[in-house]
Amino acid sequence: MKSVLKIVGGLILAFAILASVVLILIAVYQYRPAEVVEIDLPSGWQDSPQLSFDREYSLLSWSIGFGSRNSSSDNFMEGGYGVRARNRQVVRENLEGIYAEIAEHDPDLILLQAIDHESKRSFNLRQDEILGEALGYGVYTPNHKAYIPRPWPPLGRTDAGLAGFSKLKVSSAVRLQLTNNYSWPARMYSIRHCLEVLRLPVENEEAELILINLDLKSYAGDTKNLESQMKELFEVIESERALGNYVIAGGDFGQTLLPFSDLSYKSENPHWEPSLLDSKSLPEGFTLVYGDPDIATARLNDKPYDPESAEMTCFLTDAFIVSDGIEIISCETFDLGFEFSDHNPLLLNFSLGQH
Repeated sequence: MKSVLKIVGGLILAFAILASVVLILIAVYQYRPAEVVEIDLPSGWQDSPQLSFDREYSLLSWSIGFGSRNSSSDNFMEGGYGVRARNRQVVRENLEGIYAEIAEHDPDLILLQAIDHESKRSFNLRQDEILGEALGYGVYTPNHKAYIPRPWPPLGRTDAGLAGFSKLKVSSAVRLQLTNNYSWPARMYSIRHCLEVLRLPVENEEAELILINLDLKSYAGDTKNLESQMKELFEVIESERALGNYVIAGGDFGQTLLPFSDLSYKSENPHWEPSLLDSKSLPEGFTLVYGDPDIATARLNDKPYDPESAEMTCFLTDAFIVSDGIEIISCETFDLGFEFSDHNPLLLNFSLGQH
């Protein structure tokens, strides 16, 4: 009997020690950013050309799936089983494919979401730096520095965020914190949603182009949290427009842009269901812009992608919000079959109109 009690006691002690270690790791890696954080700019950006009225520009937005998701992957947070990429080579191949696709379109401006800086799930590759060597001047803005205790063995240390690149001069970049009302203990390791705000001066004008990078997707199912974030986004873009600036906000809005009934693919699922982004709720002077709605911008990672399967769940969640004064020439979603990411890239062509 005593030996049984010793074994039980030892197991309880081991579990208590393990739980304590996990809690310590969560606390150590907990991210507590300030409301506004200035982001250091690469010095060479100051010598780049400025925006002007006499030409067309292109802006590519892409949520790149942390470099670890592609058409053959699944993920435990979306009903699948996968935790990390199969191996480091898969991540490198995804990044090579992502760069090749971007290089083919050669955009002037690039907004990337779900990019890992140094995370266990993507074998600690600094993806912002790897892509930055190829794409040129840019900045990285973290939104998820944490130790994630799920599943078991745990996902572990994560450093992920947003990255913006530009061939044009950027005068400043800031990180603006958004509302994140998660309950304890999830709030210790959940994503800290934010806006990455780049300011681009316009040649011979006092006006600037305010370029906002965002990723609002959440697995918490907290619609009130998302509503607060959208309200804060609207306040930012309204205030910039009131100052006479041009505004483009782009990325993964974490909401379906059209009702499920209007889409040609299955978008309802039991794991994570986006709410509807009501374009009528946009502030005056702004337009919601997206590509062909028959091309999904994202997929559910509950299983590997099979374009022939009627059971595949896909979404239309990636878009731009554009202020008046900007002429929208075209907006196109590229159907890559989710070969390098769980999202497809979106390309906006535009020009600046005179105020």
